[in-house]
Amino acid sequence: MLKRKITAVLLCVALTAGGGIGSFAQEGGGGSAGSGVSAPISQAVKALGENIDGENAFDYLSFVFMGWRTTGGTWQNRIIEDFVHRQLLSAGYKDAGTTDASGSADGDYAWTMYDTSVSSNVWAPEYAKLEVVQAPAGSEALVGKINVETASFNPTTETYIDYYDNLYGVKSIDDMWAWITKKDENGNRINVLNGEEAKLGKRTHLAWQTCFTDPAGTKPQDAQGLTGRAFYVGTISGSSPNQRSSRYPTAADEAQLAGGVLVSDSSLSSTFTYAQKVGAVAVMSANSLNDYNTPVIDGEMQFMDSARYASGTGTNRALAAMTAGKPIVEWQLSRNQKAALIELINGAETPVLVKSVSVGRIYPMNDAAQGGKGQAVGIAEIKGASKPDERILICAHVQEPGCNDNATGVAAMLEMAVRVKKMIDEGKIARPERTITFLWGDEMNMGTVWNKFHGTEIKKLKLALDMDMVGEDPSKTGGVMRIEKTPDPSVANGYTLDRLPGQAPYYDSTYKNASGSFVRLPDSDTLWGSSGAVSQNYFRTGHFLNDLYMAVTQEVIDSVDDGFRVEVCPYEGGSDHSTFLGYKIPALLTWHFTDYTYHSSVDTLAMASAREMRNVDIVTFATAYTAANVTDEKPDNGASLMDVVYRAAEARFALERENTAHHRIYADANGKSLATELTNELRVLREWGAWYEQAVKSLSSYPLSYPNSTPANTPNVALLNAPSEEYLLLEEEYAARVRALTDEAVENAYAAFATGTPGFSIKPDKATRTVAVTGSGYAPNQVFKLYGGYGAAPSAAEYDVFATPSADASGNLSFTFASPADWVAGDYYHVSLSGALASERILMSQARIVSPVRLYLRLGEAYQLQFNVDGEYYTLDSSNKGVVTITSDGVITPRRLGNAVIGLKSTDGSGLVSAITVTVS
Repeated sequence: MLKRKITAVLLCVALTAGGGIGSFAQEGGGGSAGSGVSAPISQAVKALGENIDGENAFDYLSFVFMGWRTTGGTWQNRIIEDFVHRQLLSAGYKDAGTTDASGSADGDYAWTMYDTSVSSNVWAPEYAKLEVVQAPAGSEALVGKINVETASFNPTTETYIDYYDNLYGVKSIDDMWAWITKKDENGNRINVLNGEEAKLGKRTHLAWQTCFTDPAGTKPQDAQGLTGRAFYVGTISGSSPNQRSSRYPTAADEAQLAGGVLVSDSSLSSTFTYAQKVGAVAVMSANSLNDYNTPVIDGEMQFMDSARYASGTGTNRALAAMTAGKPIVEWQLSRNQKAALIELINGAETPVLVKSVSVGRIYPMNDAAQGGKGQAVGIAEIKGASKPDERILICAHVQEPGCNDNATGVAAMLEMAVRVKKMIDEGKIARPERTITFLWGDEMNMGTVWNKFHGTEIKKLKLALDMDMVGEDPSKTGGVMRIEKTPDPSVANGYTLDRLPGQAPYYDSTYKNASGSFVRLPDSDTLWGSSGAVSQNYFRTGHFLNDLYMAVTQEVIDSVDDGFRVEVCPYEGGSDHSTFLGYKIPALLTWHFTDYTYHSSVDTLAMASAREMRNVDIVTFATAYTAANVTDEKPDNGASLMDVVYRAAEARFALERENTAHHRIYADANGKSLATELTNELRVLREWGAWYEQAVKSLSSYPLSYPNSTPANTPNVALLNAPSEEYLLLEEEYAARVRALTDEAVENAYAAFATGTPGFSIKPDKATRTVAVTGSGYAPNQVFKLYGGYGAAPSAAEYDVFATPSADASGNLSFTFASPADWVAGDYYHVSLSGALASERILMSQARIVSPVRLYLRLGEAYQLQFNVDGEYYTLDSSNKGVVTITSDGVITPRRLGNAVIGLKSTDGSGLVSAITVTVS
């Protein structure tokens, strides 16, 4: 157990329809008060919360974890084509076998498909043993720390069953499952709590894709293995054939290493190459362990017995070495193992002999004669009620040896697919309007395989959700749930980085990191990887998915589990969401990090949480379900979701306002150019503004490019195919409000970076038709441009430039201009600041308008429109002849015909007046 838990900084996001800012609950907190979201979201969360069973998901998890799901191997295939498939059929899915049922119209199906064109190798281990067979007397304690024996690789083999029959009396795979899920009378999992199941994690000591000393099927007692003298060789440097060991630097020194076992400070791959040079029979290293695998907390390093799961030299080189009769076994060591080995080697007067045994085989994945089936992908579909050809996809990768990565994703998604099917059949939840597709397969491959065989379906795929590492117990692993966002401006604009407990902060009191760059908050990259090098080919446009997922998460915290802890991180890649982003499909990852057990021998059932899997299941399916039900026939669902996105935009700009203040502190404290830093600040703010304007529109209109695309196969990820005029009017209102948020943020940035306290006033004189502008606190020689007009933010194509004055050397501004003859009393004015900084801001004169509203009207058509102004809802009714009536206090003044731009304004600058009917002609 860790001595201290990590307390994380959580990103606050706006999730409410009432305008307040919600935030993810801190551990032990009670959620955010009054953070209700739309009815579809809350209803879905409530129903799922009453039916999803985390303990059942943990039982599924236990089955998956029993073996190492090697890519294309028999245990991975067994999970996909048998275990997952059986549970789906039991839940009521129809069995399509290996037949593609995507186009079926008569129910929900489950099937398995295989891509037999994949020719890569399957690495199929069965047994491994690392044993010190000769050591000085009295070194038993050290030897006990070093030795490893395991047969926990492949439950479909006789070796596995025989081994665990001897230990636990099991006779079959199902017996082993019964053993690993055994509970006492209080429901406690006996062999999880006592640590017996954790011994299965020892399999990761054998490096992935290493050589085998004995062929598959060899009984452990009959395996010959390879024995050699252990040498500590230090660091391996240089490249083949000129590699050198720091401890055996000369050719004469190297001659001693022939037939030896090399303990190295370098990677297994480079040590393997060096071992081939000197004729060694095994290599060992702890080099792949990251600092978060063995964190130092309260001055003490944790998880000292953790060995990192990582590859060795690769199957091609391993197979070549085996074929040549010169196999080299690669071992991943824990820090305790390595320290014990080095102590044993350095303290021994006689040679320390170490024996390596690895039993297994390597064969082409598509070689049917050797059991290869190609790349397997399991599929289940809940058929959409009204749009069965449009899909929301949820996926989880199967391969890897660990529990949390990613047996939890496999099991949690299986519980989701099983439970939701039963809920629909029992009438507890309505069938979604769109098809929801579940995908189990090999990481970074299953999306490619699905696309290969479902080119028609992917063109109507709306979004994808990736479940990878979803079940960590945060109190044990440090791995709080993370929402890795579909790429947004946080991906490459210098946001912060996670730190381990006890480490110095990533940034100093001036918001500067070690490289001297300004650090924005609070979006934090994880210690797994940085997001700075995101491919430009990926989906990079504003989309509702991030804020929908966060809104659902907050609802789960508020109404299901107020102890659920969640953070967000910028896009980092490395899982199956990247595949779909590459296809220009919006995609998001839910995972847990920083996880101390990540890719290691201690990633076992004891580190997982049934509660966590349940919570992630509810969030993920409620998100998919909400999106699936936004259709042209249900516009209120789209309007509700658009409001969620806008509220998140409000919260984002509140955060960025803080970043603007921090940026000025950084610039002053570090002697930076104010002009340069302001330019950088304005760029980020405008990126967020453009992103969120796209996001509020993303439900209805989203033309995207597609790799090697033609117009016929370009995907359409918009949820609304023919949005109503009323919806589009509301959408434009939200877009205008986002633009207003951006304008305010830009205005604030100019003020923050000014040399004094900036401000100005606009005083129109109706009698003389002139406008006087005065101000102070601006940068010397800062150029102003003055525009006049109405509506939302003006564009150069719509408005004329009437003046281009500059601030004087003291930062003062004073000039007067004459307004155009066609301006009328009540019009309002915009001032745009630009010039040397190549940027703009929009400011409206005092009390000239209550709120700009852009409405698109067709003359001669009857309609009723609603729009929101500062929290008040107004209704516009139209009858014949294009007569417009505002039914609440206010005035409508038409400005253009056809696509009319209408401004709601006050006639006297103090408030709204009585209803007036205006004829649009």
